[in-house]
Amino acid sequence: MKHFLTIATALVMIFGSLSLNAQTVASSKSPVEVKSAPTKVEVLYFHYTRRCVTCKTVEENSKIAVDQLNSEKKLEYSFKALNMDDADTKPVAQKNKVEGQALVVVVDGKVTDITGASFMNAKDLSKIKDEIKKAADKALVKK
Repeated sequence: MKHFLTIATALVMIFGSLSLNAQTVASSKSPVEVKSAPTKVEVLYFHYTRRCVTCKTVEENSKIAVDQLNSEKKLEYSFKALNMDDADTKPVAQKNKVEGQALVVVVDGKVTDITGASFMNAKDLSKIKDEIKKAADKALVKK
């Protein structure tokens, strides 16, 4: 009789835990909210009139990276190089909270500064491209 009660209790516990697991799995299938993609990802390169070789390389590789990302046709990317010495650039810099030389990715008003990573990898086109894509993807997730 003791063995029967022990086995019965064990079976009740096993079946009870299985039914709880089934309910947990069923309730975890809540609808996923799908966000629409932004119409445009802007890559803005702010620079001064006097620039070194690295500064020019960052601009060139950023422009090429944007062209390559556009060929993938997942998002629409644009690239603008803006001279901080021009008066017309100052409002754009203020809007994007840029105070000096910078490479930023703007998605729906969210600005991600990738200046450090882009200058460290100025000669590596694939790394600059990855940084731009990562910044855009991160902004989309936070949307």
